[in-house]
Amino acid sequence: MRKILPLYFCLLSGIIYGQSIDDSNMNHNNQQAPDSLIWISQLGEKGLELTEDSLIISDEFQKVLQDSSYRTLLYPPEYTWSQATQFLQSKQLKKAFWYFINLYANNNINKEIVVKSVLAYDKLFKMDEIMVNTFYTYSFMDPEVSIIKDGKPEIIRPDILETKLKDVKEIVGYIYAYRNEHKKNLPQN
Repeated sequence: MRKILPLYFCLLSGIIYGQSIDDSNMNHNNQQAPDSLIWISQLGEKGLELTEDSLIISDEFQKVLQDSSYRTLLYPPEYTWSQATQFLQSKQLKKAFWYFINLYANNNINKEIVVKSVLAYDKLFKMDEIMVNTFYTYSFMDPEVSIIKDGKPEIIRPDILETKLKDVKEIVGYIYAYRNEHKKNLPQN
C-alpha cells in the first residue's frame, strides 16, 4: 500500500495541476504555456514513424540512441513505482508511461494500478495514442529487446518486443472499453 499511495498522489496532483491540451482551457497570459505545449506535443510524438517515402526519427529517439547514461535511466535492471512517480512529478510523462508499460506485466496489482492511472490521464490526454507512441519511442532500444550496434538498434529478442506490444494493446483495449462504457452512461439528448 505504501508504494501505491505516492502514485495516486502524483496522479491526483497531475490532474489538479495539469493542463488540458484544449487551447480554450489554456491561459494565454501564462508564461509557462510554451513549456507546457512542448512537453504536451512530445507526448504525441512517435519515436519512429514510417511515412510513404521516409522514416521519421524523433529527437527523443535519437537522444536515447546516442546517450548511454540516458538509456541507463530509461532501462533500469528493475522498473520501480518510485522512479515512475518521480517522472510523473517532474512532468516527464512519456518516461513514466514507459515505466508503466514495463511494470504492467509484473503482477495483477501492477496491472490494476497501471490501468487506473492511464484511465485517469485519459481525462486529459488521448492515452491510447500516447501509449502507442511511447512504445514506438522506447521499445526498440530496450536492452531486453536489442543491442546498439554501429549506432543502430539491432533486435535480438523479437519475442520480448512482441510481448510488450501485446501489453500496450491490452492497456489500449482497457482505454477503449472505459470510453465506450463512459459514453453509455452519458445522458441522451
